[in-house]
Amino acid sequence: MKFDLIMTGGNPPPFEVPAARFYASTIDLAVLAEALGYNGVWTAEHHFSDGYFSQQIPVLAAIAARTTTLRIGTYIVVLPLHHPIEVAEVSATMDAISNGRFDLGLGQGYYLEEFSAFGIPHNQRPSRLQEGLEIIRGLWEQDSFSYFGKRFQFDPVRLRPKPTVKKLPMWVAGIAPDAIDRAAKFGCHLAGAGSPEVIAMYEESLSKYGYDPAQFYKGTLRMVHIADTREQAWHNAREHIFEILNTYNYKLKEAGIPVPPGGFFGVDPVPQPKDLADAKGLHFYGAPLIVGTPEDAIRELERSAADAPVTHQIMWMQIGGMDPRLTEHSMRLFADQVAPHFS
Repeated sequence: MKFDLIMTGGNPPPFEVPAARFYASTIDLAVLAEALGYNGVWTAEHHFSDGYFSQQIPVLAAIAARTTTLRIGTYIVVLPLHHPIEVAEVSATMDAISNGRFDLGLGQGYYLEEFSAFGIPHNQRPSRLQEGLEIIRGLWEQDSFSYFGKRFQFDPVRLRPKPTVKKLPMWVAGIAPDAIDRAAKFGCHLAGAGSPEVIAMYEESLSKYGYDPAQFYKGTLRMVHIADTREQAWHNAREHIFEILNTYNYKLKEAGIPVPPGGFFGVDPVPQPKDLADAKGLHFYGAPLIVGTPEDAIRELERSAADAPVTHQIMWMQIGGMDPRLTEHSMRLFADQVAPHFS
């Protein structure tokens, strides 16, 4: 099991700091992640949001320039908002800049205002994602490639540069059954979010399409904050966690995503910050939050590992607006006291 970090770009009010300072601290935390032995750092994309990077590739390029072994990747690119030729080019360039350390994670997104502003019909998300996957793979793997689909059409072109390896790692976000099946159908690793049922569904789909599930990565996104005591951890993280969950709730409902029993995160409405620590059944897309001591983290990771064969724990420690000094302390505690338990 590998331990990675995700830096989403969250810099929301009332915790907002100047952009230059925020980006500098994000890059510094990524450099520290390499020094502490983390496997990789991922970024995330949404537009017109205080919680995400609108342009994540420049951030990853800056991180690549200051690291040598750390893997870097997107978790995720909202592919329907981009032309797949450009994504294929950018990815191959990032692969070269990082000397083969780049992973491309893709998803279909759902924020209404993004699709409206970019002039992309919201209902075209699945078809644009599927055609985009076909185009990116074709450009990477074939010397000359043309495409004539419903959304994209172009005569033969040659991608330059090509990726350093023919099978540049490609991940696809999946929570809903159709998305999970799509990831498996195209032979992509799973950028998941935490539910054991999701992992089982993905492995079943891989087998259905003739793939060996053991050859594929399964990532799960975990919201994590470690401190010296459980009380201190919740004190540090509760307002930031509340901000994120509340925003997700609003955006998901706005997009018409059906609300599951108990809400998207096990408790609906999301409890106020002061009550989060005592909320029963609270989770992040099926994965219980890890907020507490190193011992708490070890227990939860042991429990979840027994439920689902996850290969990458993608840990959200730079929780939107949190003081980077608290994030750094959490990263150090995890690296020193939790990760060795699983080595």
